[in-house]
Order: sequence, then structure tokens, then C-alpha cells
Amino acid sequence: MTKQNNNWLIDAEVQYKVTPVKGRWEVSLIFINTKDPKQVLIQTIGDYRTERLAEIYGRNMMLTAAKDPRGTQKVDKDAYDINDN
Repeated sequence: MTKQNNNWLIDAEVQYKVTPVKGRWEVSLIFINTKDPKQVLIQTIGDYRTERLAEIYGRNMMLTAAKDPRGTQKVDKDAYDINDN
């Protein structure tokens, strides 16, 4: 991807996900384009020995990545239809 294609990341909603991987808890940040919710970027940012540590780190990194002087960006949940199964 070129830098120009990544401009949507400035306005992206940021979420985090914690998943068990090989006895550790992996933390990923999920960037969702607020104008096109089908455009998503998932970035693994670390792994931890306990789920609690991973949750703390994930939440902290999400809040840091989502800082925006205009407020937290949110995607309209009705704008996309994604099956979580």
C-alpha cells in the first residue's frame, strides 16, 4: 500500500482484540475505516503471559492510537454486515 492509500487511518476507529496463541495472549489493534467499514487493517502489537495483562495493554494502546482532537471516531454499526462466527 502506498502512503496515499493509508490516509484513511487518520480517521479510523480503533479497537483491540485479545486471542490465545500457543499458551500466550496475543494483542492486535484493529483499524476500521469510518467511511468504508469494509476496509480494515489488523496489526499484531504484542503477546503476554496472562489475559489480564493483554487486556490492559490492548486497551491502553487502543486509547493511545485513537486520540484525535475531534473526538473518538466511530463506525456506524449498521454500515456493515460482518458475521462474527
